[in-house]
Amino acid sequence: MPDETIRYVGRTWEPRFRANGVDAGDYRRVVDGLETWDQWYGAWMELGRRHEGLTRGAERRVACYARALPWLEPPGERVEFPLEAIRIPAYLRRPAGGPASDGAGVARPPVVLFLSGLDSVKEEHATFERFFLRRGLATLTLDGPGQGETWYRMKMRVDFEVAAAAAVDYLLGRDDVDGTRVGVCGVSLGGYLAPRCAAFEPRLSAVASCGGLHSLEEGRLHRGLHLARWLHIWGARDAADLAARSRGATLAGCAARITAPLLVVHGAQDNLISPEDAYRTFEAARGPKRWVLYPEGNHVCNNIAYKYRPLVADFMAEQLR
Repeated sequence: MPDETIRYVGRTWEPRFRANGVDAGDYRRVVDGLETWDQWYGAWMELGRRHEGLTRGAERRVACYARALPWLEPPGERVEFPLEAIRIPAYLRRPAGGPASDGAGVARPPVVLFLSGLDSVKEEHATFERFFLRRGLATLTLDGPGQGETWYRMKMRVDFEVAAAAAVDYLLGRDDVDGTRVGVCGVSLGGYLAPRCAAFEPRLSAVASCGGLHSLEEGRLHRGLHLARWLHIWGARDAADLAARSRGATLAGCAARITAPLLVVHGAQDNLISPEDAYRTFEAARGPKRWVLYPEGNHVCNNIAYKYRPLVADFMAEQLR
C-alpha cells in the first residue's frame, strides 16, 4: 500500500509534469510502481537513464538540451551573462516571425524573462516558451541564484532582482532583440520572484505571476515534505539557518513598488499556495493590474495550461508592443 506522501505527490504533481513535457505513460509507469517517497528519486533517475540511452549516451540533461537547441522551432541559443563573480546560464529563443503590423518586432523582438519554480530548471519550459514565441516575443529562460546550474555557484538570495538587472544589461547589448522592451514571467516560486524583480528593476515593462506566493520567509511552507527543498535552494543547514538566510525575502513592504502592468493568475484549487496569499501581492501593487482566478485550477493551473498560458502570453504581447 503506497504511503501517504507518495499518494499525495503522485496525485497532485501529475498535471505539472505533463504540462511541462513528461509523457503521460511514463509518469504513470513510474508513479504507479512506487510504494514510498524514498523510491521517488531513484525511479525517476532510472527513467532518465533509459531516455539517455535513446539519445545515444548524452552525459547529462543540460548537454542533451544544448544539443537539441538548434532543432527547436524556433531554435534556441545557450547564452551566459555576468552576475558579480559568476555567469548566469540561460536559453535565448527568438520568434521565427511576428505580427505583420509590427515590423520592428520581427527584427528586434521584445523579450520575456522566464523564471522557474522551486525545483524547476530552465530546460523545463520549452512548452511555455512557445506561447510567447508565437506572439512575436523572444524568451530568455534562465537559472537564477539557487536554481539549476547556478545553484552550484550561487544559492538563492533575498535580492534575487540582481539577476533580472544583469539579464536586462545583457539584452541591451544585443542587436537582435529589443532590450528596452522586457517583461518578466514566473511560475510557482518564480511567481514570487517575478514581482520581486519588477519591484526593484524599473526597466521591466510588465510582470506576470503564475501560482506565486507572497513571501519566502514565512515558515508555513518550510515543513514536512517541502523543508528539504527549501534547505536545498538556500544552501541552509537546518530550519533555523533557513529562517536566517531567507529573512527579508518577502513582497510585504515592497510589492507597492510595482508600477509596471501586473497580471496575477492563480487556481482556486491550489493546495500548496492559497489564492489569498497571491492576492496579497496583487492588492499591494500600485500600477495597472489584473487578477485572474480559475475555479478549477490547481497549483500554477497546470491542469488547465491551455487556458492560462495563452492568457499570460497575450498579456505580455499587449504590454511589450
